[in-house]
Amino acid sequence: MFKEYGELSTKLYEITKPVGYSMGGDIEYYYEKLKKRQGNVLEAGVGTGRMLIPFLKEDIAIDGVDISSDMLDQCKTNMKNHQVNTNLYKQDLTHLHLDQKYHTIIMPTGSFCLLPRDLIHTFLQNLYHHLEEDGQFIFDALLPTDFKTDEIDINTYSLTEDSGILFTSISKDINWLEQKVSYIHKYQQLLHGAVEKTEISHFILYWYGIKELELLLKNIGFSKISYEIGYGKGKDTSLITFIAEKG
Repeated sequence: MFKEYGELSTKLYEITKPVGYSMGGDIEYYYEKLKKRQGNVLEAGVGTGRMLIPFLKEDIAIDGVDISSDMLDQCKTNMKNHQVNTNLYKQDLTHLHLDQKYHTIIMPTGSFCLLPRDLIHTFLQNLYHHLEEDGQFIFDALLPTDFKTDEIDINTYSLTEDSGILFTSISKDINWLEQKVSYIHKYQQLLHGAVEKTEISHFILYWYGIKELELLLKNIGFSKISYEIGYGKGKDTSLITFIAEKG
């Protein structure tokens, strides 16, 4: 019924979050963390390479994994255009199974909150298995702010002089017991004012309390768990970055 991270979503992502576009300082923040680390890095939820490609240009050994074929195809195109290359894997993160381990795994800008809550323990177990000893998992968690049910937001984005994407976001529900918010996202590709293609996504974000996440990570086996608010600036209290070490 719904299509997640398809062709039109990818096109819009390329417009709104192109390669090198820093969201609230996330690229700079993660770069400072990674340049102090040794060994290979994996970006979970790599998308179209917004963060991956700048890191490759800085000689960080980083691979990417994502569930979306459309996103990964665009990432490959972007890497070619920027004259960099690395390993990309198409996998469901909740069933992550790669042939190598990494010194650091990153999951920036709320991708962690897209994973189904009932599979988060399995995901963390698999991710823990993919870390080397003393490896780190660095990820962002989001808290819902200013959510209003049935609020509609409509925006248009140009592709060419005659074509573009009409994007409609409808905030559907906030479930306090299950700690999730849900949206309906509609992507419509327009040509000369007529709709050529449509994609509709059921976008769900899960949130976690700080102590809740600390307990989840400890139960998996992570140690030396710390967190920072708003990429260390303490301004955006809806964004929390956790750093958890295997050991």
